[in-house]
This record gives sequence, structure tokens and C-alpha cells, in this order.
Amino acid sequence: MIVQKETVIKTIQSHQGEFAEVKNPSYVYPPVEYYPLARPLKKVSELKAALMDMDGTTTTTEVLCIYSLEMMVRRMSGLFNTEQWQGVNHRGGTTKHVEYLLHKYGRLLNQNHIAQEFLLAAHWTLAHGMDEQRKAEVIHNLRKLNLNGVIGEIHKGITGEELIERYGSKITELSFAMQVNLGIDIYYETYHRILAKLKQGKSREVRLQVFGDAESDENLISPMPGIPFLIPLFKGWLGEEAGGMVNELFFEYEAATGKNLTIPQKQELAQKITEMGIAFEKQPVKLGLVTSSIFYEADIVIREVLGVMKTVIQRSSLSSARKEKILKAYEDYHNVYDAFVTATDSSEIRLKPHRDLYSIALHRAGLMPEDFDKVIGFEDSQSGTVAIRAAGIGCCIAVPFAETQSHDLSAATHILPGGVPEAVIDYNLFL
Repeated sequence: MIVQKETVIKTIQSHQGEFAEVKNPSYVYPPVEYYPLARPLKKVSELKAALMDMDGTTTTTEVLCIYSLEMMVRRMSGLFNTEQWQGVNHRGGTTKHVEYLLHKYGRLLNQNHIAQEFLLAAHWTLAHGMDEQRKAEVIHNLRKLNLNGVIGEIHKGITGEELIERYGSKITELSFAMQVNLGIDIYYETYHRILAKLKQGKSREVRLQVFGDAESDENLISPMPGIPFLIPLFKGWLGEEAGGMVNELFFEYEAATGKNLTIPQKQELAQKITEMGIAFEKQPVKLGLVTSSIFYEADIVIREVLGVMKTVIQRSSLSSARKEKILKAYEDYHNVYDAFVTATDSSEIRLKPHRDLYSIALHRAGLMPEDFDKVIGFEDSQSGTVAIRAAGIGCCIAVPFAETQSHDLSAATHILPGGVPEAVIDYNLFL
């Protein structure tokens, strides 16, 4: 219903805590929205659910996202020569709007390059892309540019170069909002090309493309430290054998924090973690994955990560029965996640720091607001931590990595540079 300003002020004054100011993209009204934030909680009396971001929190894919964002700016500016290009200040990757980058590097953007790279992105997306929503967005932008003919040309088999020659000069005088739309299409095309190569087993080619090193044996998509232990622990699959799975966790903790655990400390922690395993086996924690990546991306990434996590379980000291149970569960990520929420479940303008994705996850996990104080949320970025608190989750844990350490993480109730291993070892998972 429509209310007067006085009613709004009275309602806002009834909230005694903090608010978040969330800026919308330039093409959205109103320009700013305000969210009351949940009261910060340092601990929970009982743990019913844990919600986690994907890129940079659960998986290592933030690096690929950042590479794709950087390539978007370089393609739109034409600066491919390393002498001309000194790197992009991305503020941590995918959780920041493309709009921020185009604002910051607007002086470098070139209309001709934007037109050419958008046409190449449109060609690949419509000819080879696997995500129907992405195709629909590209078609929508072509129509806004009065380039309906491009769609038919692509379906007839025209090459990208021919497309540029025929239509490139027709894309002129782009507004900033339109540049943002085309930039998003260019970003997604870059990232989806990478994912397509990984799906085809061309990881060596991707390593060379992204890192300039094709010889590394490191998985391009891997779980972040502590994740291979935390997920089966929460699901109750480790039980009384949880204490026997801690050696890798101890190693990751010491590497991340610079602390050295003594043998008595390790023995005491192993006993405490065993008790956790038994407790979670009796009452498993609901898990939610919440990502601003679209479903096509998240589906590929999580399947790759579970493949790596299978290897961890196979080489572990767990009993055969527990190994078999976990490996079977890892065949389908729906066995792992009670809520699997991606950008496809919302829209481009309602992603983090808006609360929508986390609110959807809470609903899908079957949680009502009276239970939100029994939920913990993990994020690596500024916008993600704001989204968690705005969704009503007071126990918000920031687990920044190298690319997000400079973020303002003041919305989080805990900031843990040591990530998940620190959460388990130093904070007893906030219980």
C-alpha cells in the first residue's frame, strides 16, 4: 500500500540497529535502497543451517571470474598490449557490479571496440552458449540496438568477423546504461568460454590463457581450504570418525594463520571435533549455496568441486561404509545442498548486496524468521556480508582471501583471514 513519509520514518525509527545503503544500477529506480540489518550475533545457541557463497568462499573460481571481468574492460577498451595495460582494480570480483568497472575505467573505453566485442560475444553466445537466459539477454540487447537482423544472420552461420564488418558501424552513441548491458554480455561470454573448455577437459589450455602457465597440476576449480572437511561434518556424514579427518584441516589452519598447534592441542581439538561429528550426525545442519553466478556456471563449478572432494574422501582414513555413503552423496549436489540458489533464481538487478538470494535460500531450506538466529552465513566479500545481514542472519562470517582482503567487511560479526579452518579450530563453529 502507499504510505506517507511520516509512517516510513516511524517504522524506521522502531529498528534500533544498523541499516545498509544499497546502490542500484544506474538504470533502476530508486537509485538507493535501505535495509535494516539483523542484530549481530557472535555465537548461536543451536545450529540449524549454514549458508555459503560459492566463488571465493566455497570454490576457487573467483580467480576465473576476476579474469573475465578484467578481459571485459580490456576488450571494451582495446588495451591488450601488456605495456599499455597495468591491471584492473576490480575490488574483489563478481560480487561488484560491472557498472563500477565501467565508471572507473570509462576514460579508456572505445565505442568501436565495445561494438566489435559485443558482436563477437553475441555471436558465440547465440551459436555456442548453453544458457537460455543468457541467450535471451543478448537477443534483448540486439533488439534495443535495432539489430534484429543479427539474430537471423547468426543462425544462418555468419562468422563473427563478417558480423562486425556488416553491423559494427551501426552501433553508435551508446549510453552508459547500454555500455553496462553490453559489458555484462562480454563478461559472461568470456567466462562461459572458459567453463566450456574446462567441461571439455581442456584445463591446460585454460591455465595458459588465465595464468600464462600450462604446466601446473593444480585444479583450476577446487574447494577452498576447509570446505572438504566442513561439508561432510555439517551433513553428519563423519560422525565419530570426524576426529580422524583433521590432519589436513590442521595443516591448512597453520598455513593460513601462521600459528603452530602443539600435539596436546591437536589431540584436544580432535576430541572436540569428534564430539561435533557425533552431534551433527544426530542433527545434521541444512546447507545452502548462494551465488551471484547464474545456474549454468554454478552447475559446472559445483560438479567440478565435488569431483575434487571425492578424491579427498577416497584417500582419507574413513571407514569403507562412510566413504561409500559420502561418495554416493557426491554424485549429485542436491544430496549436499538443501538450497541451491543462483542468480538465475532472481535477476541481474537483485543480486548481492541485495538480500534476495539469501532470503530465497532461507525459504528453500524451510527456515522461518524465528530460526534465523540459528543460522550462520559465510562470505568473502563486502556485498555478500551485507546481503547476509540484510536477509536477517546475525551470525555473519567473513572469510576473505587475497583478492577480497581490502573489502570493507564491517557488516560481518567475525572476520577470519584463516577462513573455514579458523572457524572450526578457534571458534568452534560459533556454537
